[in-house]
Amino acid sequence: MEEKRFNPKKLDKLNNPMRFKALPPEFIIKKATIENPKVIIDLGAGTGFYSTPFAEIYKLCRVYACDISDIMINWMQENILPKYGNIIPLKMEDNHVPLNNNIADFLFMINLYHELDSPGKMLNECYRLLKSKGKIAISDWKKEETENGPSIELRYDANEVKEQLLAAGFEKISIHSELANNYLIIAEKQ
Repeated sequence: MEEKRFNPKKLDKLNNPMRFKALPPEFIIKKATIENPKVIIDLGAGTGFYSTPFAEIYKLCRVYACDISDIMINWMQENILPKYGNIIPLKMEDNHVPLNNNIADFLFMINLYHELDSPGKMLNECYRLLKSKGKIAISDWKKEETENGPSIELRYDANEVKEQLLAAGFEKISIHSELANNYLIIAEKQ
């Protein structure tokens, strides 16, 4: 059986600039219509690769870069913190982020969804963390053969993720499939 979780020993793969070509941060921002957020949460941040463009674009915003791996948290503290004062590396547990309710304007996860053991529980946690009208963006591998990514058995179809978002209470769900390897789903907390 293929391991679901990303191996932290391969963290250099997370810092490949080609990732921004495959899934540009500007694409996420445009589709989510994010305006002047005060708090952003990056779930499964890894090395904070996607946290950094959000911290650059929204300089007055706090970006919580959350991960379950001590290796990733330590890497971010050593490599990201000195450059980005508004990124806060934060150790999380499965389905729990140690932050207050209704704290975030925007929350995103990039290529994490297929790793979740209990997607419904994680979406409930995301709902708890978001403010009213706060938005979530989920981008993961399409459930089809691609050159990179996990095996197709581990992937979720975008409509399956949409149903799980609805079950967690999210509304105004849109699916964007124009990217080559990933879909992007945007939803809102009411």
